[in-house]
Amino acid sequence: MSLKQKHLLGKAQRALNAKDYPLAGALFEEAATLSPAAHQAWFGLGEVAQGIGQQDTAATFFGHAAELQPENARYRLKFGEALALLGQIPEALQQLAAARQRAGKNEGFLCGLSGAYVKAGNWQHARQVLEDVVRLPRPLAAHYCLLGLACQRLGELDDALKAFGKATKLDPRYPDSWLSLGHLHIEKNEKDNAAACLKKLQALSPTVSSTFDLAGEIAWMRGDTREAANFFRQAADSAPDDRAIQAKLAGTLIMCGEALAAIDAMERAHALGISEDWILEKLGAMFAVKHWTPMARENLEMAVERNPDNLSAWNTLLIVYAKDGESEKVRKAADSILQKEPDNIYALMNLATWHNDQGRHDEALELLARARKKDPFAPGGYTKALWTMVSASSVSAADILQLARDYDEHVFRPLFRGNNFAARNRDAERRLRVGWLSSDLRHHPVAAFIQPFLEHIDPEKLETFIYYNFSEEDAISAQIKACARQWRVVNGIGDDGLADLIEGDEIDILIDLNGYTDGSRSNVIARKPAPIQATWLGFPGTSGMSTMDYIFVPPDPVLEKPDWSQETPWPLPDCYGARADISSAAILPGLPCERDSAPFTFACFNHFRKASVKTIELWSRILVRCPHARLILVALGGRDDETLRYFSSQFERHGVNPAQLEFRGYVAKQKYYESHNEIDLGLDPFPYNGGTTGYDSIWMGVPFVTWPGEHLSARMGKAILENVGLRELVAQSADDYVNIAVALANDHERLKRLRENLRERMLASPLLDGKRMAHSLENAFREMWRRWCAATQAAGEGNVRPASSGV
Repeated sequence: MSLKQKHLLGKAQRALNAKDYPLAGALFEEAATLSPAAHQAWFGLGEVAQGIGQQDTAATFFGHAAELQPENARYRLKFGEALALLGQIPEALQQLAAARQRAGKNEGFLCGLSGAYVKAGNWQHARQVLEDVVRLPRPLAAHYCLLGLACQRLGELDDALKAFGKATKLDPRYPDSWLSLGHLHIEKNEKDNAAACLKKLQALSPTVSSTFDLAGEIAWMRGDTREAANFFRQAADSAPDDRAIQAKLAGTLIMCGEALAAIDAMERAHALGISEDWILEKLGAMFAVKHWTPMARENLEMAVERNPDNLSAWNTLLIVYAKDGESEKVRKAADSILQKEPDNIYALMNLATWHNDQGRHDEALELLARARKKDPFAPGGYTKALWTMVSASSVSAADILQLARDYDEHVFRPLFRGNNFAARNRDAERRLRVGWLSSDLRHHPVAAFIQPFLEHIDPEKLETFIYYNFSEEDAISAQIKACARQWRVVNGIGDDGLADLIEGDEIDILIDLNGYTDGSRSNVIARKPAPIQATWLGFPGTSGMSTMDYIFVPPDPVLEKPDWSQETPWPLPDCYGARADISSAAILPGLPCERDSAPFTFACFNHFRKASVKTIELWSRILVRCPHARLILVALGGRDDETLRYFSSQFERHGVNPAQLEFRGYVAKQKYYESHNEIDLGLDPFPYNGGTTGYDSIWMGVPFVTWPGEHLSARMGKAILENVGLRELVAQSADDYVNIAVALANDHERLKRLRENLRERMLASPLLDGKRMAHSLENAFREMWRRWCAATQAAGEGNVRPASSGV
């Protein structure tokens, strides 16, 4: 380098340090013109461009400097940062990885690199770099704090807890450590631990807004809305321009009934960019999610009163009215939306849900078809339709499969990454990593089928990784967590980030336990982060996804044929699922109709949405032939008189006396089980049979009649009954279904024999044998893996769908 060039570069750097960007740019440009190979000049031009906000130009200059000096880690780092800010994430990650290889163990550089990974949204790599930083001599509390934040974003809450803990020990006077640790404890719903962190934070930074904000969050968790309001008020005083704090303050003041103060807070939030109806709408949505229906309703009604054009608030209010069973208000809310926007897809979908809850499947499907026509890429138009279709007697298995495949084509296929897993170890007999993806591993029916077998899985054969997509854990979660090698809380991680996490964990087989239920991560499944993916327990039908390889089914010749599903059906050898012991509720002796001198009682404790047109027709035929019998149903579509009149009318048009019908709402769990002592014989709905309710019925000593259909949800009852020796209650036709029920209503001695020792038979069956289910799953996973290894070795690549030839 010539003396003139050195002089130019020196002047340019001094101008850059002084933020004299025009002068620095001119000098760096002169140096680059004098010597086009002067990488320092091109890098300086990049820093000038970055300083004046021209990120695309900066990326070009940084890239050229990196080409001239490919081993310069700093050039690679700045190039990667610029690409990340432009949204070119794959290219950014490539440059950052190259920078890391060349960086060595320089603390400042590694910290900058971790920050660049954060900008690129890659918390996994940020964590890896920060782990290198904390291994250096004399790491700072700030380094451990950043590591904890990275772990928290990855859903590794236990590791985040350790990192924050080290930060607090390394420097107990570093406020951010206590603040971050406090928010982590809030996320884990650990009120006392969060309060302990708050106490430390208050001693260090008693008057800053973040301290008051944390105090308000903790008070809110504890249900002390007044204390929360006081803290949020102090936070707002300390940070008057923070609109999020103003919104929290408004919400808590509403809860306290301080209307004038709440209005003041809303006005301040509004001045900062938040509308009053938006605040009310969000509060209403929050209360609705928490099932605090009266408060949700109050806030949402205020939101639409203040802004009748707030269609989002109207849509949420429609859902709340539907849950309250207020048919007329559901219609009015839907009309309010559709008058303003006739093809509002959310109104169409929510109104369809209301129709579906009342068993009006064809009307629901028409509304959902309108929603899909308006927006073919809206997931709800497909998922709600698929749920409706599995209940509708007017729909075939082929219809369901076609819509599921349309969903895949429009929404999921563009997300496929095309990973061929070329580096995956193809030893067919090695220990496998199995990932379980679910939002329901808590007090939930799905967990009741997972916990019984998970503790019996052989860790020498399978490593269990759980990706828990929910914010709260309970005692059931703790039991399941104890059986896993790794428990990751992933509800705060985006789809790409979660797919990266699963790939990074090198999961061999990923089981989706949600399907199309609340909490689904289908967009992650669509990216195909594992070589083998299977669906089980959540949605009782085909996903239609081209990236879903298998679907678990009970042993059934109809279900083992692949003509109803996109996936290859994999029959479990004994039953669809093994459940935990169900309830301690006692079974009263004898038939209820004899014991209580009551009418012979049929019942179905499933949601009324399963009462298809054909189901109501056959139940009506049974009641007409048994005029002194009654039928108990759960009317969870509504409690108002209009809804109940509608339910009754569906039977009356078939000649049923309305006095034979009894509609009930939800009851407490123990009461629900005890209510089985009122039932002489259960009636399984179709085509969507009872699943969990079928297990409950047998446990409580109540047999039921079922009529199997042509897809998974339509053959659940058959699988349950066959495992307790009640094959004779599996009807072969509609007439057979009616005849079996009527015959048993008139042959009490035969019915008593069928009911005899039913709980004992269930206890001795595979339906409650978790150890047996664990062995079945171990064998299934091993055979799936063998097939994948053989197929990919033969094809020379990893991403091969299993043949649809059955198992």
